[in-house]
Amino acid sequence: MTLLDVLRHQWHQRTRSPTFGRSLIGGLLLLLAAAYFGSLFVAVGWFFPEIVAEVAPGQDPLRLLNEFLLYGAVGLVPMRFFLQRSAGSDVRPYLHLPLRRPQVVRILQGLSSLSLLNLLPVVVLASLWGSTVRPATSAVGAAFWAIGALLLVATTQFLNGLLRAVWDRHARRVLGAAGLLAVVVAGGSWTGGQLLQSASAGLFGGLAAGRILPMTLLFAGTAALAVAAHRTLRGRLYSVLGNTEPSRTQSTGIFRGAGRGWGCVVSLALLDLRLILRNKRPRQMLLGALLLEAVFLFQVVTTTGGEAPPPVLDAFITVTFSIVLTGFLGFQYVGFVYAWHGAHFDGLLARAVRPRTLVRSQYATFCVLSVAGTAVVLPVAGGLRPSMIVPMGALLIYNLGVVPSFFLGLGVWGREAVALDQSAFFNYQGNTTTTFAGGFVGMLVAMTLPVGLWVGLGRSVALVTVLALGALGVALSPVWTREIGRLLCRQRHAMASGFRDE
Repeated sequence: MTLLDVLRHQWHQRTRSPTFGRSLIGGLLLLLAAAYFGSLFVAVGWFFPEIVAEVAPGQDPLRLLNEFLLYGAVGLVPMRFFLQRSAGSDVRPYLHLPLRRPQVVRILQGLSSLSLLNLLPVVVLASLWGSTVRPATSAVGAAFWAIGALLLVATTQFLNGLLRAVWDRHARRVLGAAGLLAVVVAGGSWTGGQLLQSASAGLFGGLAAGRILPMTLLFAGTAALAVAAHRTLRGRLYSVLGNTEPSRTQSTGIFRGAGRGWGCVVSLALLDLRLILRNKRPRQMLLGALLLEAVFLFQVVTTTGGEAPPPVLDAFITVTFSIVLTGFLGFQYVGFVYAWHGAHFDGLLARAVRPRTLVRSQYATFCVLSVAGTAVVLPVAGGLRPSMIVPMGALLIYNLGVVPSFFLGLGVWGREAVALDQSAFFNYQGNTTTTFAGGFVGMLVAMTLPVGLWVGLGRSVALVTVLALGALGVALSPVWTREIGRLLCRQRHAMASGFRDE
């Protein structure tokens, strides 16, 4: 079996799917969007020297490019993790064929590499090479730089495969490594050390100068990651082979007995985070939320100065931006709530998970996502527009204490499980009239209250009031989660039947 055989199998699987038409339209739209934004990046790469001359006169374009290439690679890795298909996602049909495991791994890695996230970086780097590198270096230096750039893209591909395989077994190690890398990069920037920038300049500056040591380091690093990804993926295939018979646990209809205490809450919250990061749809939904937050953040930091808007408009803009920037990651998750667990809801029932415990775990996941999103955008918004710090802080607490009670209560009326392996783009599976109407009404009420307080009582009183309401909601969370748990207990059989599509 070759890679072409697997591609033919994938094509037949897609064309025979009942949702092929919708998937085809969504894929074409996504391809057009990728072509549009890709052409923009290519144009920026081609005119990079002119842009540098206009924005930063006196700077050497090649040196500036070399200093920030590693930053681009670091940013490409999480994009791959959220968007690119895992190398072992379609392995089950091939495990029982008379094929050697290394051959299966190589074919699946080749299938995973056929991605826009490989094509677009290569095309952009080619435009940068033609406009910036080739005119400023010798033929040997330009060739070394081109090979090094291709190796850097390959390194991110192998690193993504390694991280996805390790994540399935040791999620905490991946989170710990990502946190450590973020601390090192941020610490270097704050202290003026610029560790990653210096390493990038030394590595690709050496390649442009035709030195052999940087090329050797890149070859060795890429080869090491390729071997590690290959071995780790082989181990993952063996574990899948040992568990190829899926077992469907029947509902016992009970929520009592096991699953008591905060240890179970933490375990279920970690299960939520693993579902998010292991599956295509929740990953893409959260990435879409981050992109939308970036758009809102850009609007926030570019609306400084000029004539002050009317009080009502100023209140609406500040409240809306603050609520979105501090809670949109959590809103993307809490829109489906228990339906994320629809495929294994019977298993939760069989393990006698208490309803209050499940509600608290969903609430904990919402809080973690909201705080994480705020931690990403608040330093940027606060540094470029300090007047947003206080509203964002107050409305973060408001989001944590007031908003989730409505969505967690609304979620008990969900009857359709979410298909985790589908793309999130142009996909409305799992959404119902109740979801749309309830979400719209809930967010409208959540934003109207702070805006009304702002306009009627002033900025300071409004922020203090919403902060107090949010803090009160957080303090009373044991009470309202218990009440929602009782409602969930009454609805559990109807939810389980709906999730089984009965």
